[in-house]
Amino acid sequence: MIDVAGTVRALDPRLKLAAALLAGPCLWKVPVAAATACALILLVLVLFLAAGQPGGGRMVRSLLSFVFFWVAVKVLLDAVSGVPMEHMALDAAQLAVRLVALLMLGLGLALSTSARALGLAVAWALRPFVGRSRAWRIALALSLMVHFLPVCLSTLSGVREVAARRFPEAGFFRRMRMVPQAVVRNLGQKTWNQTLAVACRGLDRPGAWDADFAWSGRDWFGSVLVLAAAGAMFFL
Repeated sequence: MIDVAGTVRALDPRLKLAAALLAGPCLWKVPVAAATACALILLVLVLFLAAGQPGGGRMVRSLLSFVFFWVAVKVLLDAVSGVPMEHMALDAAQLAVRLVALLMLGLGLALSTSARALGLAVAWALRPFVGRSRAWRIALALSLMVHFLPVCLSTLSGVREVAARRFPEAGFFRRMRMVPQAVVRNLGQKTWNQTLAVACRGLDRPGAWDADFAWSGRDWFGSVLVLAAAGAMFFL
């Protein structure tokens, strides 16, 4: 049986980053049928990647809840504005599909590639244009941002679970006040710990971001597959 998660994680980070940058804008331009197919494929892929991660399933559910919340807001605003029901339902479905595809794309990239590997790929790509002294700073900033995506989702899931167990009698509005405050406090502590980790590992210097990538036959096959999929999305 093919190890889907292991195969995706073994791909060159430059390929995965380029695929995400190519697919992201395309998801807003391709027909809704192509976006739906892409969303389903990415959702299955993310489920494979999240299976080995602590709280991976909760992260996926949190993102889907985020999508449904904003789709509900759009439906409410359209209803107040007097948009016809058939147009309102169609627009809500399209927004949900494209948001799910985009969020699964970002989460899949974060789960399949370490933050440092993505930073190395960015430094490699930007070094000819902005120079070595600037490229590593941009790479470090991106790595920290990517690292905090699953951290934020797992923190949110953990806080919500603790709130449900310790304060089962709390109502919806009380939880909406309590949960964000707890999440912000936890993330503030994690930010300080991450700063210490960066300094201790020597990631705050240019030499730590000089990569030695090796392009393999598997990466060539992945490149052809990505380009073929990107082209097919516009004709589905």
